[in-house]
Amino acid sequence: MTATDRTTTGPGDRDAATVGTLPADAGTIDEPGGPTDGTRSARGLSTATAISLGLRLLGMVVGMATTSVLARYLNPEGYGVFALALTLGTAAAQVADMGTTITVSSRIAREKASAGRILSTGLVIRTSVAFAATVALLICAAQGLFGESSAVVSVVAIATPLSAASILTAGAMARFRPEVSAILALVQGVLWLVAVVVIASTGGDVVLLAWFFVAVVVLQTGVGVAINRRLVPLGRPSWAEAGRIFALSWPLAISALAVMAYYRLGSVILFHLQGAAEVGYYSAAYKFLDVAQLGPAMLVAPLLPIVANSMSMDPHRRTLVFSLATRTGAVIGVGTAVMLIALAPALVAYLYGDEFGPAVAPLVLLAVAFIGVTLGYVGTTICSALGLVRPIAVLTVSVAVINIAAMFWACARWGATGAAAVAAGTELIIGVATCLLAARAMASRLPVREMASVFVVGAVTILVLWLVRLPWPVEAVLAGAMFGGAVLVARALTPADLKRVLSRKAL
Repeated sequence: MTATDRTTTGPGDRDAATVGTLPADAGTIDEPGGPTDGTRSARGLSTATAISLGLRLLGMVVGMATTSVLARYLNPEGYGVFALALTLGTAAAQVADMGTTITVSSRIAREKASAGRILSTGLVIRTSVAFAATVALLICAAQGLFGESSAVVSVVAIATPLSAASILTAGAMARFRPEVSAILALVQGVLWLVAVVVIASTGGDVVLLAWFFVAVVVLQTGVGVAINRRLVPLGRPSWAEAGRIFALSWPLAISALAVMAYYRLGSVILFHLQGAAEVGYYSAAYKFLDVAQLGPAMLVAPLLPIVANSMSMDPHRRTLVFSLATRTGAVIGVGTAVMLIALAPALVAYLYGDEFGPAVAPLVLLAVAFIGVTLGYVGTTICSALGLVRPIAVLTVSVAVINIAAMFWACARWGATGAAAVAAGTELIIGVATCLLAARAMASRLPVREMASVFVVGAVTILVLWLVRLPWPVEAVLAGAMFGGAVLVARALTPADLKRVLSRKAL
C-alpha cells in the first residue's frame, strides 16, 4: 500500500515519523544546536528518532488500550458500525489530501525560503477539498447509503475539514523533526482514550461516541497549529503556488482515489455482503496493522527530504540511501509479520475477548499484507519525492480495479477472511512494484539477495513456530531471537549500517 492515510480507531490522520537509518554521507545536514534551518547529522537524526520512537510506542500502548475498551463495549456488531463510519471519514480525508502533503513536504525541503507560502497554500487546498468531501459524505448519509452506520457517518464527517490541518506536519517532515508528529499522535491517543473510557463508563451510544471523536479532532488540531507556529510559520497563500502544487500532485490525487477504492471500500463491500459483525472482525484485525505502521512510518519521513535532494549526490551515495532504505523496510515488514502470526490468537483474545475469535484468521493474512505495506511506504515515498508519480497512479488504478472485483467475490464466500486474503495479495503487488519503480527513479538497483534472504528467514521462522507448538510468550521470544539472529547472519543489515546511523558526520 502506498504511504497514504489508513483507517484507524481514533481521530486524526496518520502522519509520518522518521528513522535515522540512512548513510552518514548522504547530504549536507549539520549537527543539532548549530544552524537553525532544521539541519541534522546522522547521530542527531538518530537521537530525534529514538525520542520519537519512544513517544510512538507509548502512543501504541494507549491506542491498543483504547481499542480494547471500545471493542468490548460495543461488541462485534457495534464495533463494525463505528469502524465503518471511521473508515469512510478517513477515506474522505485521504481523498481531500490529493497528494498535497507529500508534494508540499518535498518542495519545502528544496525551497526553504518559501516554506511558509508553500505550506499555507497547501493548507488552503486541502481544507477546501475537505469541505467538498464532507458535503458528499453528509448527502450520502442522509440518503441512508451506509445503513445503520449512516447516523454515525453524519457526525464523523464534520471532522473531515479539521483533518486538513494534518498537512502542517509536512513542515516537520521537511525539517527532519520526527518528534513533532510523534507528539501529536500521542496527544490524539490520550484524548481519544479518555473519550472512549467516559462513553463506556456512562453507557453512551455510538452517536455520542462520534461526537466525542469530533471534539478530540478539534483539540488535536489546535495543538498541531500551535506547534507548527514555532516550526514553519504560515505565509500568504498564492495562486501561483497552488498551480505549482497541483502540477506535481494531480497524479498522486488519482493514486489516492485508487488507494481509497482498493483499501477503504473493502469494508463497505464486506458490510453490504456480510453485515456489521464481519466488518467488526475485519476492523479488529486491521487495527494491529494500523499500530504496526509505526515501523514504516518511522522509516520514510526522513527519506522524503533526503531523496528530494538525492540527484545532487554521486551514484554511490544514492545507492547507499536506496539500499539501506529497502533492506530496512524488508526487515521491518517481515519481522512484524512473523510476530503478528506467532501471537495472533493471544493478541485477539487478550484485546478483544472470545467474541472476536473469528478475527484470528484475517489477522494472519493481514500480517502477510504488512510486508507489502512496508515496501509500499518506501517505494512510494522515493517516487513521490523525485516526482515520478505518474507510474504510481497507473499502478494503483490498475490494481484497484482488480482488487474491487476480487473483494466482491472473496467477501461473498469467506467474509472477513476473504477480504484479508485479497488485501494481502494487493499489498504485496503494490509493495514490490513501487520498489521497482523507486529503483529506476534513484538510478540504483534493488538489493535482491539481501531482501530475498529476509523473506526466506521469515518463512522458515513461521514454519518452525507452526511445527513446534509452545506457549505464546515462549513463541514470541523464540520468533524474535530466530528472526533477528538470522537477519544478522544473512547480513541483510550489518554493523556498518549501524555505524553510519551513529556517525557524527553530516548526513
